[in-house]
Amino acid sequence: MEVKYDSFRNQYNFNLCGKTKHSGELGSSPDGNLIRLDNVIEKMTDKLARYEQNLETTKEQLENAKNELTKPFEKADELKSKVLRLAELNRLLDMGDVEEKVNESPLLEDLKRAIVDFCKYEYEDERYTYEAFDTLFPDLSHVGIAYTTTPDGEYEIQFELNLIDYTATQYVNGTAVSHYDYLKENGSVEKALDVMKFEMENGDFATFVAVDEEELKVAMGLDVDDDGNFYDPLSKDLDNDGIPDRYDHDFRDSDYEESTFDIDGLKKHEKPSILEQIKSYQNDEKTLDKQDNKEKEKER
Repeated sequence: MEVKYDSFRNQYNFNLCGKTKHSGELGSSPDGNLIRLDNVIEKMTDKLARYEQNLETTKEQLENAKNELTKPFEKADELKSKVLRLAELNRLLDMGDVEEKVNESPLLEDLKRAIVDFCKYEYEDERYTYEAFDTLFPDLSHVGIAYTTTPDGEYEIQFELNLIDYTATQYVNGTAVSHYDYLKENGSVEKALDVMKFEMENGDFATFVAVDEEELKVAMGLDVDDDGNFYDPLSKDLDNDGIPDRYDHDFRDSDYEESTFDIDGLKKHEKPSILEQIKSYQNDEKTLDKQDNKEKEKER
């Protein structure tokens, strides 16, 4: 097992290493980490089935391509005629030979395939194909990978990749909370694309939309409650004076002591204070001591 620190998400990740690597995220609970390891192991079966299905599909496509190669091209004569005509037009227009467009970044195309494979598997949508990539993601600087909301629906969380600048950004209600520069961190375009491709092949939806509490506080001044909802701590009225803390410039004016009810819901006149209980106990002890002394004097 390998363990590494991810500075982008401020978390520790692990890889279970065999003939290939299976990744996951570590938490702070030892018992929870054992469950996380088990979950990664259980997902191996699903991944294997998915890869086997992709392999079978590729084999079928290969066989179909081989069959097509054996068939004569029905419009060979027409193609030959049009190619000759095109060459003649190019000569007349002095356009020269048509240069074949070369793909200068095959890794970028591999990353695109990894993105559509992730989306197709995660969202169970057959529309995500490599051929439809440009239609699905017309703006390469904003390639949406994952989207969700907080449980109360108040905040939107979005994770996207920038395939032009080679960055990743996580937004909360349109505000950038987390940002990672693959090019800066890895030193070259090739390495940046390779890391982005690896994360798309091995990452999961929950990781992409998991918001770091410290980054959320720095970017938006929000905290996270036990239910996973975001809230503004300064919107609270911690001193119970009727003024939200954001606008309360003097916490000394708390009227908590003047409140009719105590913390446990009992009215103050119905609940004796701790000091009163101690004094009552001390008085009872003194009374008992006096009674004991009188009885002892009588016995003498």
